[in-house]
Amino acid sequence: MSKIIKEYRAKDVLEGAGVPVNRVFGYDEVPNFDPFLMLDYFEVASNVNSPGFPWHPHRGIETITYLLKGSVEHEDSIGNKGVIGPDELQWMTAGKGIFHQEMPHATEDGVQGFQFWLNMPAAKKMSEQRYQDIGESGLKHISEDGADIRLISGDFKGETGPIDKTELGVTMIHVKLKQGKKFSIMREKEKNGFIFAFSGQGYIEDDKIESYTAYTLKGGRVEISASDKDDLEFIYAEGKPIGESVAWRGPIVMNTKEELIQAFKDLEKGNFN
Repeated sequence: MSKIIKEYRAKDVLEGAGVPVNRVFGYDEVPNFDPFLMLDYFEVASNVNSPGFPWHPHRGIETITYLLKGSVEHEDSIGNKGVIGPDELQWMTAGKGIFHQEMPHATEDGVQGFQFWLNMPAAKKMSEQRYQDIGESGLKHISEDGADIRLISGDFKGETGPIDKTELGVTMIHVKLKQGKKFSIMREKEKNGFIFAFSGQGYIEDDKIESYTAYTLKGGRVEISASDKDDLEFIYAEGKPIGESVAWRGPIVMNTKEELIQAFKDLEKGNFN
């Protein structure tokens, strides 16, 4: 029996100051990925200067930027600054409101990575802002037969990732799987879970999967394997659905239209923080 609920092919969009990204899922797919709101995958060729993501606001969400190649510089309106490189991440809680910018730096290897948007429950949307910069040594590295695993958040194989999102039960794992090798994980039935394959080909159980595609998954044990001819690289993520109404416009996500209107009024008045 297939473990795949539905597949989502990434679409080419422009974000920030004109950065081409692969929009894996977003506004229209929220109920199927809740508590995740959006996932963008970006890949910039070597030594190409990216226009980046200049100053812009957020409220009511968390953003997670995870890099595989290159570097990205972060700066925000509450005084945080930092640069992340390969196998490093930034986890920013916008809460009641924040301005930030994320500017990629050109390198010989190019720039490759992800940005996730994670929703916040209504009771937490106006909480204090927070910024966490997790270096390479902070990620949990786990090795299995033919699998190289980076644990970003949650629990796996007795290890706990550097970001502990127990309230939403968020687990995020980056897996590099050698050709012909297998990886299995227990998908908790009360959560929404998916994988995003971005390099190589493989299988979820007996169903063939391809790059630049996300697959929402049924609960229970799920076996993922690389093809006999190619390695497979993917992100696995799951979390407890919040199940609340979503009012979303641009970089701000609230629960009601009235809250959204108030957020933009606060933004215009300059008292967003």
